Amino acid sequence: MTRFVVIASGKGGVGKTTTTLNLASALQNFGREAIVLDANITTPNICLHLGTPSLPVTLQDALRGKKHIKDAVYLHPSGLKIIPSSISLEENPDELLENLKHVVPELKDSGEVVLIDAAAGLGSEAVHALRVAHDAIIVSSPDIPSVTDALKTIKRAEKEGTKVLGVVVTKVRNDNLELSITNIETILEKPVIGIIPYDQSIRKSLHLKNPVLYTHPESRASVAYKKLAANLIGQRYVESFIEREGLFNYVLKKLGFRR
Repeated sequence: MTRFVVIASGKGGVGKTTTTLNLASALQNFGREAIVLDANITTPNICLHLGTPSLPVTLQDALRGKKHIKDAVYLHPSGLKIIPSSISLEENPDELLENLKHVVPELKDSGEVVLIDAAAGLGSEAVHALRVAHDAIIVSSPDIPSVTDALKTIKRAEKEGTKVLGVVVTKVRNDNLELSITNIETILEKPVIGIIPYDQSIRKSLHLKNPVLYTHPESRASVAYKKLAANLIGQRYVESFIEREGLFNYVLKKLGFRR
């Protein structure tokens, strides 16, 4: 049975779309079939992240009844399966959003999990995405505004009957200017299931228009997303030597300059 999991955040800029794409990539690393659905129909970003801004069939076509939603599934060169939203401006998005609850369930048996990239915040788009999902993962950066808005998102998800699996904390620098993981769990009353470090590789992957797991598979961010995926499917993830030591140190040891 296909599980529908919404990736949500209380505010923009915390790495929600990046998390959606790289969690899907990490799940595929473990042999799990995942589809990414861009449910942010007013400001979609999935296609922009992947360098595919214009595709012939989009989620909007399915919401209008012009196409079956399975006709909007595309295979990206990175190996990701995506259902894009059109980047064209929608004049009446609320009318389309009402059809989300009818269209999304048609993806059942299309894969093991559909990751739904919701709009940031708690507007109608985000709420509709919460309603069509079985589970929710909340994304937040480790600062007071993000965590406060994450708490609101958790409360709304629970009000809609969506189970909150936990929180992914992104852009972690481990300095004294950010909230600790313990404090975040105390405020949100939910477990932190993933800690994604601040990593320039993510910026580089965005420039290269691919998930960071594809462009920099041994980066700290990639390892963190693999650990997140392993956590969700109940597997233990063991870092490779290169991931643990870093590519530069690995090369030096191979050349005999380090032990």
